[in-house]
Amino acid sequence: MNKENKKILRVAIGQINQTVGDFAGNIVKIKTAIDSAIEKSVDIIAFPELAVCGYPAEDLLFKEHFIKENIKGLKKIVEHTRGITAIVGFVDMDKKGEIYNAAGVLSDRHFYGAYYKMMLPNYSVFDEKRYFNAGEKNSIFILGDFVNGVGVGKKKHATKECVIFANDFLRQESNGEELLSRAEFGVVICEDLWVDNGPYMAQAAGGADIIFNISASPYHAGKSKERVDLARDRARETNAVIVYANLIGGQDELVFDGASFIVDPRGEIIAGGKHFEEDLVIADINLDKFKKAPVVQKKQNTLKRIYIFPALKQEKINLVKKKFIENSNIQQGNVNSLTKKMGNIEEIYRALVLGTKDYVIKNGFKKIILGLSGGIDSALTAVIACEALGKENVIGVTMPSPYSSSETFNDAKKIAQNLEIMFYEVPIETAMNAYKEILAPVFKDGARGIVEENLQARIRGNILMAFSNNYGWLVLTTGNKSETAVGYSTLYGDTAGGFAVIKDVPKTVVYELSNFINKQTNREANSTYKLRATPRKKQNE
Repeated sequence: MNKENKKILRVAIGQINQTVGDFAGNIVKIKTAIDSAIEKSVDIIAFPELAVCGYPAEDLLFKEHFIKENIKGLKKIVEHTRGITAIVGFVDMDKKGEIYNAAGVLSDRHFYGAYYKMMLPNYSVFDEKRYFNAGEKNSIFILGDFVNGVGVGKKKHATKECVIFANDFLRQESNGEELLSRAEFGVVICEDLWVDNGPYMAQAAGGADIIFNISASPYHAGKSKERVDLARDRARETNAVIVYANLIGGQDELVFDGASFIVDPRGEIIAGGKHFEEDLVIADINLDKFKKAPVVQKKQNTLKRIYIFPALKQEKINLVKKKFIENSNIQQGNVNSLTKKMGNIEEIYRALVLGTKDYVIKNGFKKIILGLSGGIDSALTAVIACEALGKENVIGVTMPSPYSSSETFNDAKKIAQNLEIMFYEVPIETAMNAYKEILAPVFKDGARGIVEENLQARIRGNILMAFSNNYGWLVLTTGNKSETAVGYSTLYGDTAGGFAVIKDVPKTVVYELSNFINKQTNREANSTYKLRATPRKKQNE
């Protein structure tokens, strides 16, 4: 082999937005990403954790038909892997009916095995021990070699065990010379990489050049940096390439930010995916480059080794003869998208937009409605809703009482005008008087003080729900985290709704987000909005 010949593996990450239980839609997205990867001569593509069924599936995992549908979905994906190897997250079930958080290894229309997640998180938003059994076995996959159409090595059948995967392939350089290439890689799932001396260490010690981590890692401020820092440490620790495939999208109360990446054994990012967007991340990995000075001792045959030899058909030969896309062209844009400086507030804003959009759409709604009080919380929520769904799908309602000032009414109206959303005014004085009349015989002093104040909030909640029932619009509530934490809200009033957009945003961050939006907005050019960041004293509303 001359010095120009390199053992290069083209790896991709299918960073996709899945929906729990939407097997048909999820499978289409996986197949589409596979098609795009094949067009770009990718050898291995990795998809996020539980990509087939969506994450988190929660108590749907107790339903046998849900598990069976997800396995049927995986079989459909297997049939779509001609000329490529795919690592796909799904739920597997053993003969005893026990289920596992699994990564299926598929290649050239064959299923070679599944790795079962070993480290099951059971803290914060995670409750995986409630559903899954922990995997116990670990393995290595070996990508076999083809020389002049002849497979090198003994073909072995996969078993249902943890898998490090070996798949031999023919690569033809521009000079027309055939390359003998071989790679060994491991597969782990999310938490497996976060635990010190986890399954990845045994895989690296067993000879893995690459470790694929398929994840559904929820977003919180600064989480992307935490993942990259961790993967850099693991890459240096194992002297292996770390491929981190993360989910994107909103699912119920969680947001997944994507930002997938590939890190080389030196801890350098060689490819990175977009934040809060679907993406196909591609990189060429030169396996010869990192063979020297291993950090961990490579011990052969310490794990079960599974070999994969795709059928060398004419279409496969034609596929691997495609001209390489230059490394810099593949990687540089993706690296920039990951390392681009995104301020903490911009990151939070994009997470709120994505979370709102996916919650509304994935639950079958098209439009939302919210109360506009003239205050900053409802104004911010309206802006997020417009960004997420489009102004044509956002409806604002102001519901003045006898205690409402003209200033708050005008502010609510101005926000609606600047956002160009549908706007209703529904005064609540008549409803308030009716409640007072009903309660007068049983309340000695009438409905006064906190009773009267909370009546206003509850009347407004009823009005918004009436719109929702009549038109099928989802009600967004507008309370922030600070209010919720101290109980500054009205049960069945301003808490009434289908989704609380800023429930996890402290009031201080509400102001920061509003200032960020104002700085991003040119009112003359865009005729959009200006948010008031000055707190006002609430007057009985």
